[in-house]
Amino acid sequence: MALVRYTALRFLVFAVVAALLWIFGLRGFWLLLVAILLSGFVSLFVLNRSRDELSTAYVQRREKIKQRMAERAAAEDTWNDQVRGAPRDPEDGTSN
Repeated sequence: MALVRYTALRFLVFAVVAALLWIFGLRGFWLLLVAILLSGFVSLFVLNRSRDELSTAYVQRREKIKQRMAERAAAEDTWNDQVRGAPRDPEDGTSN
């Protein structure tokens, strides 16, 4: 949800900057170029909190995925050891 919110706010900043530049008489390619540059600069300051929320959500999601992968790898190792009949050493996680 943080990604959708941040993207929508970035687009809104771009639209406002482009509208202001259009009012001041900029048109065509130069309107787009200057609007992209100015909206990026404005977003650095205006959307700081939203960008922090987005990065926090990204890190939390990545940590959940890493945890799930570790749990699945451990379950697979346990299953593999049971199938092969090799006991696991709980100290270092290796087979004897």
